[in-house]
Amino acid sequence: MVDGHEQTISTSAILRTVLTTTDLRQVQEILTAEMAQQKIQALIKGANLDRVCNRIYELAERGDQETRLTAAAVLGRLAAVARGREAQVFARLPEMLAFEPPSLDALKGDERTYAAQSLRHARGGWLPEYCIRESLALDTAENARKELFVTALTCYDSVSSTLAALANHASSLNAIENTETRYRRVRRIFTQLSDALKEWQGAVGESPGLALSDCLEVFLRGNSETADSQVSFSVLEGAFAVLARMIEMRFSHALHAEMYAAVEQGKKAVGVFAWSEYIAQSEAIVRLRVDMLEAALVIARQNRTDIRIMGALSAAFGSRAQVGVAIKRHFKDARDLDPDVREWWSSGGEATSSRRTIEHKVGNTEDQQIGALLVEVESNKDAMEKLGRDAIPLFEIDDPVLASTLKRAVSGYMEMAQIARRLARMRKLTTTSLRGARVEYNPLEHEMLGGHQPGVRKVKVVRDGVQKEFAGKVKTLVKPWVEPEE
Repeated sequence: MVDGHEQTISTSAILRTVLTTTDLRQVQEILTAEMAQQKIQALIKGANLDRVCNRIYELAERGDQETRLTAAAVLGRLAAVARGREAQVFARLPEMLAFEPPSLDALKGDERTYAAQSLRHARGGWLPEYCIRESLALDTAENARKELFVTALTCYDSVSSTLAALANHASSLNAIENTETRYRRVRRIFTQLSDALKEWQGAVGESPGLALSDCLEVFLRGNSETADSQVSFSVLEGAFAVLARMIEMRFSHALHAEMYAAVEQGKKAVGVFAWSEYIAQSEAIVRLRVDMLEAALVIARQNRTDIRIMGALSAAFGSRAQVGVAIKRHFKDARDLDPDVREWWSSGGEATSSRRTIEHKVGNTEDQQIGALLVEVESNKDAMEKLGRDAIPLFEIDDPVLASTLKRAVSGYMEMAQIARRLARMRKLTTTSLRGARVEYNPLEHEMLGGHQPGVRKVKVVRDGVQKEFAGKVKTLVKPWVEPEE
């Protein structure tokens, strides 16, 4: 009971010291000591938190900009233990940091991290560029660098804009004359940006791959041959970790070749021989290879090829021959791929495509020929029935000889139609039964008369296609012909 009373007296005395001191550094030392002794919660219990915060803001207002930066660090330290009351701690911070503070280098140790955390709650127009400049200027304060990137990403509202800002301020690193020292700084920059992206869930922006490539090109500009290869490799590893995270955030960008521009840029920067050594030991490249292969599979399932993505794959694997081996393995269970498309990808893009073009020609397999015959039969069914029902009776009166010829033609058609339908049933072929229907245009399912027309949504089916049931699945052998709906 006495101990508890003594602790209360001690806490009250410490609180009085905090509320009466005129030295902000002393406040920080007291809070740090209380945190170390796990007594901080008693000190900031209830309304005491507001009293402590108000005192910090009062001392900050009496001082210069460096004092305000120190106050931001003290507030950040306090918020770390405020247990859900961070909003109270930072309530007046935007007002306190209305103007740009000095560099974080003015602080020591973990003060920089706490100050950087506080900057998340600042609102000044100076904030975006300040975060970028400081993230480049810091040497080894990695936690602070990460916090700066989180704030920068929020300010710039996308990864690509943040990367563009980094590239614009990259010249500040030119003051570091030693290439290896500069590259180590760049590696730390990319690593902390990658870590910040794991926390940040915003947009990647427009052309993020090109933005990363431009950033990498600026950072690696100079005498790269004078740097140790492992140092250069660490820069690439950091940059590709950022690339992998962007793909993870928005996989749709992985389907566009420019997303991998940084891979080509990295190869160009270190040279062909060093690149071969790098990809043999890189963990980031292994991850990117999986992303690229999966993107290639998605594109192949759209019956498309992409020579630029194939080029990026070749850079990541080292050669087209190795790409072909990897693609064959990755496409192994994709049984729905067009054979010609599969062959193109599996050959590393060297196979000549013999795919059916928009000329509305059917293939030369037995099923396709039977299917084409079935389509012709069904397409002429109404006309032949009308000829036998309406035209022949009239010709029997005016021209019996012609009527007899027409009867034989109609009868021959009916027999041919029965044979075609019987063959189709034996081969499990059916028409799509869409003729005359208005449908959503899909280039993968329809053949547009006159060739593909971008921007068309609604089309009219003018000729049925043919489908085949195979192993429980239905595959289109002959696409329906369509024309734009007027």
